[in-house]
Amino acid sequence: MNRVAIAVSALLLAGCGSSTEVLTSTTAPATSMSSTPVNTRVEYSTTVIGSITSPIDLVERSAEDPWMYVVSQSGIIQKWSRDGKQRATILDISDSTDVGGERGLLGLTFRQVETVWQAFINRTDNNGDTVISVLPVNNDGTFMSTSDPGAVVITIKQPYSNHNGGGLAIGPDNMLYIGMGDGGSANDPERRALDMSSLLGKFLRINPRATGGYDIPTDNPFMGSENPEIWAIGVRNPWRFTFDPHGALWVADVGQNKWEEVTALPAENGFAGGRGANLGWSAYEGSHRFNTDVTANNAVMPVHEYSHEDNRCSISGAAVGNNTSTPGRAGWFYFGDYCSGVVTGILTDGTSTIGEEVVAKDLGNVIAVRSTANTLYILTGDGKVREVRVSRQ
Repeated sequence: MNRVAIAVSALLLAGCGSSTEVLTSTTAPATSMSSTPVNTRVEYSTTVIGSITSPIDLVERSAEDPWMYVVSQSGIIQKWSRDGKQRATILDISDSTDVGGERGLLGLTFRQVETVWQAFINRTDNNGDTVISVLPVNNDGTFMSTSDPGAVVITIKQPYSNHNGGGLAIGPDNMLYIGMGDGGSANDPERRALDMSSLLGKFLRINPRATGGYDIPTDNPFMGSENPEIWAIGVRNPWRFTFDPHGALWVADVGQNKWEEVTALPAENGFAGGRGANLGWSAYEGSHRFNTDVTANNAVMPVHEYSHEDNRCSISGAAVGNNTSTPGRAGWFYFGDYCSGVVTGILTDGTSTIGEEVVAKDLGNVIAVRSTANTLYILTGDGKVREVRVSRQ
C-alpha cells in the first residue's frame, strides 16, 4: 500500500483578532514541511455569531463577496453578512427534499463560468435519492427563485437512508466534485465502494451544464469504464472534503466501528488531488483490514486516524487553514467529532500526523468545520455557528 507525500500549504497573508467563548493555548511540534514555524504558539477562541435550524454547511462564493451562505438540512439556504448580523433566506426547498437522519439538503458550492455565477446543491429528494442541481445566481448572491430547486444535473439512486455523502466542491480546474457515500446500511453490505459498476462510495468529477445535465471531462481517469464520472474510489461516507490552495484534496471519511480517518491526496501532473486514487474502504477501515473478501490495490492510507475512544464516534470535516483564517497555522487541517464535541487541528507531512492540538471542546454535536478565505467556522447540532479566531502568542 503506497502512502502519498504532500507538501503542506502555506499562504503568507495577514492575521486576524480574538474572541471570547472558548479559549485554548497550544504549541505545535518542532518539525514541519510547512514554511510556517510550527513552534509558534497560538491561541484559539470562538464566539457564536448566529444560529439556524440544523446547520449543515457554510461556504463563500468568493473572497470578495461580502456575504457567506449557510445551509440548513431542512432545505433552507440563508445569506449572512460575514459577522452574522444580517441574514436573509434566499432559498427554501423544504418541499423538495426528504428531511431526517442523514437526508435533506446536504451541500452547496458555487462556481463562476466567465462572468456568470452558478450554484450547485446536493439534496436527497422525496424518494430519498441523491439529486445534484444547478441554479443561476444573481450578482447580489441571491437565486432567480426562492423555491425552485434548480435544473437537475444528476440523480443517483440510494439503496438505504444513510451514507448519502453530501459534500460538493469546485476544484482548481473549475469542475464539480461530488462525494458519494457507499449507499448506507453498515459494513458496505453490497461492497459498492470498490465496485466500478456503482457510483456509490466514490468521488465523481463532472462538468455540469447551466441548463441541467453534464459533460464528462475527457481526462477523467476511468474513461473506458462503465462509469467514467468516477474520479476516485473506496470511500465510506465523505461527509465533508475540501481542496487546499495547491489543489490537494483533503477527505474526512466517516468510519464504521472503530476508526475515523483523514486522507490527503496531492495535486499531481496538473490534475487536482485524488485522480484515480483508491482510498481503501471497505477492504480497510482507516489503515486497518476490514472486509477480507475484497481487495484494494495500492490503497492510499490516511495521514491521520483516531479510534472511538473518549466518546468519539464520527469525523466532521473539513477545512484547511491559511495565515488569514488561522494565523501561524497555515496548512493545518481542521475537523470535529460529532459525539465528543471536540474540534482538532492537525499538521501532516503527507505520510503521518506531525502536529495535533485541540481547538475547542464541549461543543455538543459538531456537524462540520468549514473555512472561508479569511475565517474558520464550526457548525453544531444545536444550530449555532461559531467563528474561530486564532492569534499568535
